[in-house]
Amino acid sequence: MGALEPWQIVLIFGIIFGIICANIGSNRQIGSTAGFFLGFFLGFIGLIIVLCSARKPISFESVPDQVRKYKELLDSGAITEAEYNLQKSRLLHK
Repeated sequence: MGALEPWQIVLIFGIIFGIICANIGSNRQIGSTAGFFLGFFLGFIGLIIVLCSARKPISFESVPDQVRKYKELLDSGAITEAEYNLQKSRLLHK
């Protein structure tokens, strides 16, 4: 097996930068798919673009407030009792 061809090196670096940018982009408004393609096609420049993109907003809603929100949804008929219990147990067992 010989040395890698130039196109193989470019492909490997594209995939590496794509995966890195996808992971970073998943926590930002740009998203993981756009992050991957920016990293794949633009490499280091794509990484800079993804890092400069806006972060996703952080929810500071407390657990009791979230449970209250699901209770209101249950009372209005938007969700079932099973869905309410599932969400409530998920919130209380974090």
